[in-house]
Amino acid sequence: MEAGLKRLEQQEQKYAAEHDHALAEYAELKEQAAEFDAADLMHERLAIRPGKERSAVACVQTAYGEKYQPLTMYDSKRDIYAMLGEEAEARSVRERLRQKLQQQTQRKQAKKKSKDSWER
Repeated sequence: MEAGLKRLEQQEQKYAAEHDHALAEYAELKEQAAEFDAADLMHERLAIRPGKERSAVACVQTAYGEKYQPLTMYDSKRDIYAMLGEEAEARSVRERLRQKLQQQTQRKQAKKKSKDSWER
């Protein structure tokens, strides 16, 4: 029992040191972030986010397989937007517009391909 208690104390010391290191790193990164322009930072975040969201959705779909539920993913995205202080509805509308534009582009490419095949 004493050996178990000693092991727990060692683990506590280890995790306390890791926690202190993480707090110090966070403080340093927070200072660096203060140097950035908020508008530029938001612009970059919005440019990066769609690719990262698609990647995350693909990972979750792979992990859950047939049990994957798009509605649950939508709810998770909405929760993240709320945590970030963004409006999910505005993002949802932008997402739908982007998807519609992609579909139109794909249709145009398909029509062009079918037209090319008829001409040959």
